[in-house]
Amino acid sequence: MPKRIDAIVRIEKMNQVKEKLVSIGVGGMTIYQATGWGKERAVQLLGRTGKIMEVDLLPKVKFEIVAEDSKVNQIVNAIIESAKTGSVGDGIIMVSNIDTCINIRTEKELEL
Repeated sequence: MPKRIDAIVRIEKMNQVKEKLVSIGVGGMTIYQATGWGKERAVQLLGRTGKIMEVDLLPKVKFEIVAEDSKVNQIVNAIIESAKTGSVGDGIIMVSNIDTCINIRTEKELEL
């Protein structure tokens, strides 16, 4: 059964993640700009004026990939390897089942 892999990562890691996924043969992906927060809820940053500001919506990038079940571990490991900094806010990866995938142009169900 095909899987959908959603990965939300730091915006500055986008190119590294994309290049790593291409290097392992991922044929297609969708990338979205996003904002949000995780368990940390908000972070404190030093502003230009020298004042500490609390920011709760941080810029992120979301990768969406559909892959064969046999390739999921390789893709997940590639994302972790290229996105991990070891700090709070590195992101999250979610894997879910795909029941149906239909090509709009041909109206045919895709076999993945």
